[in-house]
Amino acid sequence: MQSAAVKDEDLLFYDIEVFKHNTFVVFKDINKKEVGLFHNDFNGIAELIKNKVLVGYNNHFYDDKILSNMLNGYTPEKIKQINDEIIGGKRHAYLNNLLPRTLDTFQQIDVSKPSLKRVEGNAGKMILESSVDFTIDRALTPGELEEAIDYCRYDVDVTIDIYKRRKKSYFMPKWSLVDRLNNPKADRWNTTTISANVLTDRPLTKWSSIRLHKDVNKLRHEKNLEMLSLVPEKVQELWLNKNKGAVTIDEFGCNIEFGFGGLHGVNKTKQDVKNVKLLDVTSMYPSILININGLESATKIYKDILQERKEVKHKDKTLSDALKLVLNSVYGNLNNQYSLLYDPNKQKSVCFYGQIALYDLCKRLSKSCEIININTDGVAFITDSEEYKDVWREWEQDFKLTLEEDEFTHFIQKDVNNYVALEPSGAIKTKGGDVNNYHDNNWFKANTARIIDIAITDYLLFKKDPKKTLIENLDNPILYQYILQSSRKFAGTFDQYDKEYQRINRIFPTKKESVTLVKRRLDGGITKFPNTPQNMWVFNDDLSKIDVDEFKRNIDLNHYLEIIIDKLTKGWNAWSS
Repeated sequence: MQSAAVKDEDLLFYDIEVFKHNTFVVFKDINKKEVGLFHNDFNGIAELIKNKVLVGYNNHFYDDKILSNMLNGYTPEKIKQINDEIIGGKRHAYLNNLLPRTLDTFQQIDVSKPSLKRVEGNAGKMILESSVDFTIDRALTPGELEEAIDYCRYDVDVTIDIYKRRKKSYFMPKWSLVDRLNNPKADRWNTTTISANVLTDRPLTKWSSIRLHKDVNKLRHEKNLEMLSLVPEKVQELWLNKNKGAVTIDEFGCNIEFGFGGLHGVNKTKQDVKNVKLLDVTSMYPSILININGLESATKIYKDILQERKEVKHKDKTLSDALKLVLNSVYGNLNNQYSLLYDPNKQKSVCFYGQIALYDLCKRLSKSCEIININTDGVAFITDSEEYKDVWREWEQDFKLTLEEDEFTHFIQKDVNNYVALEPSGAIKTKGGDVNNYHDNNWFKANTARIIDIAITDYLLFKKDPKKTLIENLDNPILYQYILQSSRKFAGTFDQYDKEYQRINRIFPTKKESVTLVKRRLDGGITKFPNTPQNMWVFNDDLSKIDVDEFKRNIDLNHYLEIIIDKLTKGWNAWSS
């Protein structure tokens, strides 16, 4: 089997639009040059796509199936019927033999599964929705057809941009994994399925109970009991008698939560701390799986992959990222009923082992350190002695895990999952909903009012006046955008004058009298978009075309300032006017 990797010149990007009497497909190369447009007459498609690799957005679910029927020479009316069945949820598995290999840029893009229009908005691009009704019961007029084709062309362009953005981070590591399997079908699988198949080609034997040591085969084995005895009795009772829930204890000056995920804890009084050390467990879940022989016959393969990644980590990024996918996906696959690795007791064993080990590390550190934050695989603390280094070495030997040390000159936390930290190098680390978007414009999650995350972080770490942050970034409008989306559960997006808008819109708070967009429910009632301004300037064109001077004159900075101050006051207890 030849390598799964694909050359750019072998790619064709495509998108399809289907109406009752008009169906067409647009093909472009990676340079956005149109190489094919087929409208109602599909002769020539097979020749164009021969020996090519097709790329779309959500095409594994939709476009590949429609194109398969175009290759059969079906009429637009027949294709519209199939289109409606697919969208309505009817299963269509048929793929034409003339259909070549296809890649889907939507695959595993994000758990939120953003639409192409949402990605356009997040990226600061034009948000283009066709005004031509897809349920129209007649042939399109020449003007309608031209608009719909332009819409389709634009979607292909955005698909190309998404592919380029994901090629190194997703497709290249995935191809590296596919090459290990020697199974051409694996190309359409997601990376979690591929990762499981790299380790085994059949389901593993399921455990009847938890095992916290490689030599254990029953719940009441002394080595199990020895590990369990390291945590409070009420935690043991939770783990042994229930499958969900949590127990919170007060220890080391922290509220510490045990459950069925990671161990979490936060200092009850220390929120703003200087000179913090962090001990992180290296490859925590993979290492635990190896310690307890959690993959049985596949454990050696898994251990070899972990070692191989250590060797290539700084030499071959693509291979390193591919191996990381295997290592990190296994824990999730243990709780995925559709995976070859599915075994809830193995998943709980890894989970409990991790919490026990981290809790024990906290207990040992607490004798000479003050614990600040506990989060799944790491413990942050402050100390004025070197005793923690002895704890570090002894703990590693006892639990057969490895720790790495990080330092922060400044560490500020809102709670266990929301913090900002400054490294000695000047690098900034952020975590949590208030500050997650500090570093980058995120195309695939949410990219709304990122300026708020920036202002909060810079105030917390540097006491920078939020007003100054708001003013000095005005040359970059994408930081201030709100992307509003009205899902198919609503009739659409309307303003106060009953004018209908696109389902996805980019807006800015404005000082001028303007419109207020709302979601109209199917029953005719309205629902407001949360945390949005009263006066909205709607701008759905590419942000490179915005008049920056007009933007600066009209943007309502007070809207952002109120939100920033509210978050700093209520959540972070950090605002001082």
